[in-house]
This record gives sequence, C-alpha cells and structure tokens, in this order.
Amino acid sequence: MRRRLALVTLALAAAAGGAHAFDRDSLVRRKCAGCHEPAADGRIPRVEDMRTTPEEWTVIVDRMRRLHGMPLGAGEMDRLLKELSATQILAPDEQRAVAYLSLWHNAQVVEAPADEAEAKAYAACVRCHTAGKILSYRMTPQAWAKLADFHLYIVPTVVFQMREMRWVEEAEAALAHFARKLPYGSAWQAPRPDLAGTWAVFGYAPGRGPWRGEVRLADAGNGEWKIDGHAAHADGMSESFAGEATLYGGHALRTRTRNDGVDTRGAFVVDGGRIGGEWHRPAPDFRTSRSTWLRASGTPQVARVWPAFLVTGERTRLTVEGVDLPDVTAADVRFAGAPVRVHAARRVAPTAVELVVTSSAAHLATAALTLRGLDAGTVTLAPAIDHIAVVPPLGRARMSGGTHYPAEGVQFEAIAYAKPARRGAKPVALGPVAATFRLAEATTRPGDDDLTWLGTIAPNGSYVPHVDYAPNPRRAYQGENSGLVKVLARYRRGERTHEASAELIVTVPDYIARLR
Repeated sequence: MRRRLALVTLALAAAAGGAHAFDRDSLVRRKCAGCHEPAADGRIPRVEDMRTTPEEWTVIVDRMRRLHGMPLGAGEMDRLLKELSATQILAPDEQRAVAYLSLWHNAQVVEAPADEAEAKAYAACVRCHTAGKILSYRMTPQAWAKLADFHLYIVPTVVFQMREMRWVEEAEAALAHFARKLPYGSAWQAPRPDLAGTWAVFGYAPGRGPWRGEVRLADAGNGEWKIDGHAAHADGMSESFAGEATLYGGHALRTRTRNDGVDTRGAFVVDGGRIGGEWHRPAPDFRTSRSTWLRASGTPQVARVWPAFLVTGERTRLTVEGVDLPDVTAADVRFAGAPVRVHAARRVAPTAVELVVTSSAAHLATAALTLRGLDAGTVTLAPAIDHIAVVPPLGRARMSGGTHYPAEGVQFEAIAYAKPARRGAKPVALGPVAATFRLAEATTRPGDDDLTWLGTIAPNGSYVPHVDYAPNPRRAYQGENSGLVKVLARYRRGERTHEASAELIVTVPDYIARLR
C-alpha cells in the first residue's frame, strides 16, 4: 500500500501543469467525462494519463462499450480514435518498436526480457499477453499502479492461476518497473503532413524477394485518404491495388486495400518525406510484405541497395533504388577504398540504378557505397557464405477456427551468415537467400504422425494450415489436427550446398485476440 501511495504522489507531480487535450465539444469529453470526472485543470483522468496505439485505443473503447455500457453510435468509434490519437498516441519511434502488433496478424516476433528486472516483470505479466502489449503504453506512475487492481477486477482468478508466486506483490513491482521504463512523458502534438501525391515504393516480401512500384494518395478529408497503385516483383509478376487509408495522430497510417482482388491490411509510420511499414494478406493468400515509400522532392534519396552483400570472386548485380537518383557510369561509383571492381553501371528504371561488380575482399568488411558523391548506404563484403539459418527458428501457425478465425500461416526464410573477422565474435548476417524448403517429421512420441496431417510447405518457405481445429477420428484418441514438425532448408551457391533446420508448430486458433 505504501508503494501505491508513493506512486500516486509521483503521478500527481508528473501530471501537474499539463493543459487538457479535449474541449467541451469533443466526443471524447462527452463519452468519457461521465465516469472519468475531469480534474480542476480540465484534464480527463485515465484518458489523459496514457498514450498508446490506435489498435490499443480500439480495445479500450470497445471495453468501455462492452463492460460499462458506453453507447457508441454509427461512426463514433472512428471519431473517438481520431480524437484520442491527436494527443494520446505513441510517438513514431515508440510505435515502430511495437509495429508487429499493429496488424493483428500472426507475428513471429520472439520477445525476450532485456535484463533481470524485466525478467521478473515478464514472469508476472507475459503469460496472458505479449510484452508488446505492455510496450504499447506510456503512462503516468498513477496509471501504471492502477493496473494491478484492474487485473483483479477483470480476471479475479489471476491470483490462483499464478499461485507459484505472490502475484499482487510481484505485479506491483512489475508495474513500478514499467512506470520507470515507460513514462507518460507529454501529450503528442500531431503534425499535419501533406501526403497527397505520388510515392515511389520499395518493398520486400519474404519468400518472394524485392519489389518496387508506385502509390498514389488523395486526401478524402477528415483524416481519410484514397489509395491506389501498382507493384512489379522480381519474379516477374505484377499486382495492382486500391482502397482507403486512415491517418491517426499525423503519423500512424492504416490502409485497407484490395490487392488483385484480395483484401489486404497495412500499418505504416509517416516520418516526413518517408513512410515505412508492412502489408499483410490473410490466408489462404497468406503473405507479408515490408516497404518504404519515398516522394520525389528534387533531392536524391536512396531507399536501399539490393542485395546488401557481395561474396568474394562472384560477379554480382547490385541494384540501388530510390528517387531522384543521378545517372551514373562505372567511373562514378565508389566503394570507399574497398577492393570492389565496378564493371558497369546503368539506369534500369526511373527509380533504380544497376551496378555490375566483383569483390576481392580477403576478410569480412563493410564498404560505404557512393554514386557521384551520393551516400547510397553500406554493402557487406564477405569472403564466403559460412552457413545459413532459418527464421523464425520456431514458427507458429494456427488452424482455422471458422469464419471469424481464419487459418494463420508462417513464412520461413533462410538468412546467409559469414564468419566474423575476429575470433570469438558472432557470425554476421548477410541477408536472405533463395533456399528451398520441405517438412520432415519431428519424432516426439511413439507412432508420431504429425507430418501426415499438417500438409506441406511451399518450396519458398510459405506454410498455411489446410486443416480445421477439430477432433480427427483417424488419429489416436481422436487427436486434433495440431502437431510439431521440422522445417528443412537447402541453398546451393556455386559448388557448396548449405542446409539448415527449424521447427513448425501448428496450434489452435487465437480465440482471444484482444489479449495480444
């Protein structure tokens, strides 16, 4: 109790002097102030004690509707989210750190505590939901302290579920830790970016490779945007897309498009003249794709160099992509004194310059690449590929649970590594390589038959369950269509063949998505 009082005192000091964000005509004030009585300075307690993502605000508003009877009329959820995000949203860098939760899809991020104090906090909290959910919040000490009582109210069985610990005391200590690590700071001041116009887009789809294209954004008013564009993939395929987008807090862009007839959702962060984030297609057309958007401004901007590494003795085609790139010849290309010979350089698209180069580096190194003095980034020079590794090392797929719980897949990928120059140092990741994949049984019990029921993986590493979550009368004890198998990757480069393995677990649908 003394700890709680101390946290409350700190909170009052932290919150003092802040002007309130919501005037009397705001929908937030009309909907929230009835229960969260405004303070003397006009601030709405709880609401103005935290900043979080549009997705978490959706969860909170929905909880107010479900558990506390807050009425929501047509269009009012959208209006509330926009008002809340104008000041009570994460800053762009904070948002990027938890971007894997923004699309509510089957993210394969493995969360790990940074230190011993965080490990204790994980023990009390990261069982029922992800660490990312916690990291999606910035709150005053008072607001963090209230979460222990909130959990006891919402899930009173938590004390018994966590019976191997004194959960109340452990939770209070964890919340004090997060109050220090994730302070409220100050309200966000939403900028007013002008997104209208054409953007060059540079993307990468694991298992498929790089792509580039174009996006056009048109202002539809009230934070809404019309979006359309096209993309050309390295495998020769192309696609077009069109739809809508919503901008929250001046930087959190959420897209809803149809990509060649398939519904796709996107989550992006706007940072001045650059937009970055991810698109996701659900199963059965499962695919994820990261991308960077740049808008031409007359100043050269480089989005990426692909591939980002050279292997000694190999003649390699490097592509430098960006906007307003200069025309170059081989004589205009420099690798900062590194032993790289430039055979040719030419423009292959309005947003791409191709270089044909050969490295003769004897040791692992990094070279700064410039085009006519333009900083184009760095390229890793490796004497050879030492080995490959499969990511994720343990993939989690989910079976279909019906119309509202579609199957969720996993995209496996092989990453090439080089031996470090210094003995004892960690291997250096070079980048993804085009391995081929297959599944094999991971025998964990007598008569293990998981491979029989889990289906197959595409040669490019894409796996989607083709079975439903249900008892299977053809399995022992009518077991479910779940299981654990091996994922085997093979990659041939020159005379060498590299192999690596990972694991795939196929499990139940995510029936409680709000806890992510």
